[in-house]
Amino acid sequence: MLVQRYRKPLKVGLISLVLLAIVIAIGSIYEYTRKHLVDVTIQGVNYQLGAQNSDNVNTEIVTIKGEWSRSWKGLRTFKGTIDFANRTIPVPEESREVTVRFDRNGYGAITYNYLELVNERDVKPRGYSDGAFFASSDFNSVSFLLHTEVNSEEGLRSSYWDGGEGLMFAGPATTREQALTISNELMEQYLTNPEFLNGRFFLK
Repeated sequence: MLVQRYRKPLKVGLISLVLLAIVIAIGSIYEYTRKHLVDVTIQGVNYQLGAQNSDNVNTEIVTIKGEWSRSWKGLRTFKGTIDFANRTIPVPEESREVTVRFDRNGYGAITYNYLELVNERDVKPRGYSDGAFFASSDFNSVSFLLHTEVNSEEGLRSSYWDGGEGLMFAGPATTREQALTISNELMEQYLTNPEFLNGRFFLK
């Protein structure tokens, strides 16, 4: 009789615990994947890789506005605008919102996709790659691989980045040494990836 008397309260308590666990799980999932606002202005340094280019250093400011979220696998996605004070890109102002998907090594390609008016009736899809983006968890520390734009003899426009003497930005920083330290820290997983130059690359 004693067992029967306490069976119902025990069942109610068990159901309550299960419901509480479900609520906690849902809350944790929401907190893990929810969108976070980004609105930062970072003063840093534009610099060029290679010891022979150590004097090619300029102060620069980047403003990053938008939001980021995280997938079930822990991969981040940023959607918003990235504006450098002294850098222009051949993308219409109204099309400069970009979606950057970071891979497991923190690498996020910056590619703008937009429509270009060819004539009064026709438009063509266009794309422009401006480099890659690495960011700390709060986006207060960043490093960029900045593409260099070139035009072919046929008039075609393209861009590229050279690991030997490519253009970089990192901040917050006031010197090339500080910028290099930030870039190597944020890009550590990418640079030590065995698939990338056997994982022994170091920016200098």
